[in-house]
Amino acid sequence: MKKGNNLLLGISTSTRAKLSTQGYLEALNRMSDYQTMYELIYELGSEKKISNTEGLLLASLFGARSKDIDINVINLKDVFKSTKISKQELTKELDRCSGIILGTPVYFGDRSSWFEKLIEHIRTNKIDTKNKIFGMVTAGAKRNGGQETTLVFGLLDALNLGFNVVGNGPPTSQFGGTGWAGDIGKIQDDNFGIDTSMGVGKRVKRYFEIISSKATSKKELTIGILYSGFNKKGDMRIQDLILNIQKSGVETKLIDIDRLKIKPCLACAKCPHTLETDYGCIIKDDMSEIRELFGGINGLILISRKGNDKIGKYQLFLERTRFIRRSNFIMSDIPFGVYSIEDKLTGSQLSTRMFMSFLRHNVFVVSPLVQSISDGSNTVRIGHIDELCCNLIKIASKTKSAISKSKSRYTYKSIGYGNT
Repeated sequence: MKKGNNLLLGISTSTRAKLSTQGYLEALNRMSDYQTMYELIYELGSEKKISNTEGLLLASLFGARSKDIDINVINLKDVFKSTKISKQELTKELDRCSGIILGTPVYFGDRSSWFEKLIEHIRTNKIDTKNKIFGMVTAGAKRNGGQETTLVFGLLDALNLGFNVVGNGPPTSQFGGTGWAGDIGKIQDDNFGIDTSMGVGKRVKRYFEIISSKATSKKELTIGILYSGFNKKGDMRIQDLILNIQKSGVETKLIDIDRLKIKPCLACAKCPHTLETDYGCIIKDDMSEIRELFGGINGLILISRKGNDKIGKYQLFLERTRFIRRSNFIMSDIPFGVYSIEDKLTGSQLSTRMFMSFLRHNVFVVSPLVQSISDGSNTVRIGHIDELCCNLIKIASKTKSAISKSKSRYTYKSIGYGNT
């Protein structure tokens, strides 16, 4: 490993895995460009020399390639089914790496059992996951075969383990690589699955670029706080969040979503079909204030509350962020944190919904997901506000510097509509 380089660990949980670590590295060395990547995956797939999960993992690792990134790959089949790779070696690589891209087949909308063993291994061996990045690719035999649910469950587990997580980035900006293939090697025919998997690698590479950047002074940072579902701005939970950020010398900008005049989305054709650079929603309301906030912050925490006494505007607000995403992914590369509060057991899965929706804005979702759940007499708290603020500010300080120096910009391209 070169001094100063980040180590990316590819992990396959494929039960039909065929490639050794050396086989992965040799395949990656043969990929000189996009064309040779596709050709090689087609060749290996046609000859049934790779499983479908392995084909997607290869594409994602190709997407992450950089002179500043070292790559290693481990097949969990070689750890948990044979002794080709020891558990001690797995622990060593998990400790050394700066990030993970994991590939798994889909089983009934969920992951393989070897992925579950990996989670247990990380917990049992107390692997340091702080500030490490995690992305995923999945292969399922049907078009709607549970690929996205598998990704969401896996990313949630990664967040709970302490990883930060990414999706697959533009143009689709979803939850990761989604491959559609059943028979072994048939992933060769799924360009969309290969492309989305390559996107995961690109997002991991971008994260490494950012955390390797020089940090900006905290005094130059601004963290946005959006909140919904509270009776008053002075709610102690909001004040605690503000104090946790400001004690680091970081400025905050607050917006109470519920006080804004927000109209429902019209589902018009302007977002998916209009391609002009200066884009604006045809609806005239206070969402322009949100758009302005998103263009001037270095990180964002969304705090939303579900209770008996107030119906907030979170869902209405979320619906309208469609036009903000349409504005060339204006939130790209900023760290995003979730703080959900349920003062009554509603079963709303609020924190999961918040993380899922904003991952699609091309952000880095930062660990931990902070949750406070009450049944009226007892309160369960998951995650700590101070830890979330600390992690988010650290990444924000790097993001500001990296974005200011970046020559590349994200461009919105509609997918799934008549102009594509």
